[in-house]
Amino acid sequence: MKRFSPLVATICGVAAAATLFALSGCAASTLAAATLVPSGQPLKADAQIQSTEPLTGAINEFGLDLLKACVAANETSGNVIVSPVSVHAALSMTVNGAKGETKQQMRGVLHTDSMSAKEANQQWASLLSALAERQPDQTLAIANSLWARQSVAFKKRFIDTDRDYFGAQVSTLDFANDDVAGAINGWVAKNTHGMITRIVEEVPSDTILYLANAVYFKGDWITPFEHESTYKQDFMRADGAKVEVDMMHATRPMPYAQNAAVQGTRLAYEGNDTGFYILLPKPGVDVDAAMDSLGASGLSDLRKGMRSEGVTEVVLGLPKIDVDLTARLEKELDAMGMSRAFDPDNAQFSGVADQQISIGEVRHKTRVTVDEKGTEAAAATIVGLRWLGVEESPPKPRIVCDRPYLFAIVDEQSGAMLFLGVVNDPTK
Repeated sequence: MKRFSPLVATICGVAAAATLFALSGCAASTLAAATLVPSGQPLKADAQIQSTEPLTGAINEFGLDLLKACVAANETSGNVIVSPVSVHAALSMTVNGAKGETKQQMRGVLHTDSMSAKEANQQWASLLSALAERQPDQTLAIANSLWARQSVAFKKRFIDTDRDYFGAQVSTLDFANDDVAGAINGWVAKNTHGMITRIVEEVPSDTILYLANAVYFKGDWITPFEHESTYKQDFMRADGAKVEVDMMHATRPMPYAQNAAVQGTRLAYEGNDTGFYILLPKPGVDVDAAMDSLGASGLSDLRKGMRSEGVTEVVLGLPKIDVDLTARLEKELDAMGMSRAFDPDNAQFSGVADQQISIGEVRHKTRVTVDEKGTEAAAATIVGLRWLGVEESPPKPRIVCDRPYLFAIVDEQSGAMLFLGVVNDPTK
């Protein structure tokens, strides 16, 4: 049996998340209780912006930095699948409330420090609007939302900016009594078509705002793999162990390019708006060296090479995959250079609200499936902002009879129990 590099499970698997998602074409005001601003296309997309290349370049550079940081922190040699677009969008909405060194560090990590904050927002609005105008052959949807604690006076300018440029749905909730986790998880499940159903486990008592992003993609190959050409084959993992996988096979003319570290090809989806880039390290090249070769303009050069050099007869073997990632990204983002944003005493988010606010958590989930027909992929990111001085109102008592319970029917005048029972199964 042939041996295939584990990069198929990291970088190649990420092609559907990193490359796929990233490269497709001040007065304070308290939000009213139960405020809901529907999400949708940004209100301030600028038709005069001819190119979003500065932003997509920033997203891609950030994505490679994040992938490297996650791979370095991955002690189990498991799959690492990230969505640069999803994490970048959530942090870009967050940076709109940052000030001073906090803002400077975050913009540096996001690679948007070469443009003004307004230019970055305008490019995001244009990119989101462009991505929403997809052909019916495939599905690509990106949604953003803000989930605010109703007792905090958030700055109107911050809320308006994220709504206007990111099309963010804005809602306020009673964090002490409402099912905040359920509301956010329901929104994520809806906007990822059920691929990701839970990202918030429990809401910390000091959390005052969640900024959320969801990405969903589904596309069929222009040229599907033949089911008859899929068979069991060995895959050599990074730790040297062999596992048996369902390997799809095809031999046909395909785009092809290489550099000193990797060789690659592109599989096109119907509509040809999105591509799945397969990047296989050359013999003797490890994952780290392969990722380094994609930095700066490396991946862009490979893509250009595939377009300019035409097609080549390629013998392709690609595993069927259903891979996912659940991660906390605070340590990775701190190491990447935005440490002050996580410092509860020194973070500068006065553009969000007047309280001393910091980032408490950054959660990221992805899932990618690849088979003979095509690809389905989803990602979700939440950024939780916290204020250590928040005063928690006492929670309302919750009596939800979702387990065995007792009941009594009592005559209130005499106190006599007319009926008394235990319900173990309400369906019988």
